[in-house]
Parts: sequence; structure tokens; C-alpha cells
Amino acid sequence: MEFKNISRQLSEIAKNYDYQQPPDLLIKFQELMGYIDRLIRELLSYLKLPPIGTDSRGVANILQVLVVVAGVAAAVMILLLVASRLKSIERQRKLALGGMVVGESPLDSAGWLNLADELAAKTSYKEACRAVYMSVLHLLDERQVIFFSATKTNYEYFYALKKLPALADSFRQLADLVEEIWFGDKSAGVQDFNQARSLAGTLKTSLPAAVATSGKSFESKATREVQ
Repeated sequence: MEFKNISRQLSEIAKNYDYQQPPDLLIKFQELMGYIDRLIRELLSYLKLPPIGTDSRGVANILQVLVVVAGVAAAVMILLLVASRLKSIERQRKLALGGMVVGESPLDSAGWLNLADELAAKTSYKEACRAVYMSVLHLLDERQVIFFSATKTNYEYFYALKKLPALADSFRQLADLVEEIWFGDKSAGVQDFNQARSLAGTLKTSLPAAVATSGKSFESKATREVQ
């Protein structure tokens, strides 16, 4: 039987053939799938379990299960983070709301600072530190830097002060110290009160220059009236 010579036709076809190299990502993914396939088979063999099929269905099914498990784990972590965040916000809200001294009346920044000194003289350092914190909040409100509200959290104050790093740094150190004392296991002492007093003094001293540098207060009068 005589075969027709088609070498010239094949040469023409081959000349126009343009081979495209597969993307590196695809090759790596195929290698990863092969590695996972071998790993699963070795694990099944070690556990003396029936092997999966020769095709990729078994691997795909197992990967789907792993994706679902990973998704559930991620959802649980997100819920825990949200719960922790809500708990922190509630703690900060209670810190601002008060309830420190029975029958305490509304005070300005100077009144809170005087109260802090009186409490410290009675060795009530926990309450004294919080009074210092409250004096700073009211001072910033009186200077129209931030608007004080019992429902605000420290994060909202941090955000309002972010353009004044000098104030924000001192305020954050003070807020963290008082929060640790008020809600944590830390037992307040005279050193803690002195530290709180020092941070409040630094903030008060830096306030005029910081506000002058910014050129305006963070919260306008209109914003304050709406709140």
C-alpha cells in the first residue's frame, strides 16, 4: 500500500504553530495539587484507610472539606474579635460614664483635678487616677479640641486627636493606664497616680502650642451643637 507524502503540508502547518508556555502560576498550582494528592495518599496509607480514586475527584472532595473547615474557623475568629471589640467599647463607655463616687456632681476640668488630689490624699488611688482622666477629657472639651460625651470611647478620642501627635500620645498613655487600673487586675498606687498626674500636666502644657499649630480645633462649634 502506497502512502501519500504529506511532509510539505505538515511543514506548512508546523510553521504557523505558535506554542504558548503555560503560566507559571498554573504550573505551580498543578505541582501543588500533585503534592497534596501524594500527601493525602501517604496519609491514608499510613492510617490504613481505603485509598481514594485514581482521578482528582477524591482530592477535590477533601479540598472542599478543608476549605469549609477553614471558613468555619475564620468565622469563629471574626466573631471572637467582634465580641472582644464590643466588650472593650462597653468598658470604655463605663469608664466615661462614671459611677466612681457616690453622689458625685458634674465637675469641670479643675474640679476633677481637685477631686483627684483629694482622693489621692485618702490613698484612693484607683479613683484618683480616673478623676485625672476625667479632668483631661473636660479640659479638651473646654478648649474645644474634642467634644466630651459619656457615650464616646477612647478610640473616638484617639481619632479626634490623631492630627495632634503630642496630645494623642500623652492622652493614650493616660487612657491605657486608667483603663488597666479601672478594669484590669492592676492595683493602683501612688506611683500610678503620679504618672497619671504627670501625663495630664504634659498634655495641658502642650495644648496651646498644639492647637495653635493645627490652626483650628478638631470639632467645629456646629458639630458640637449637633452632638
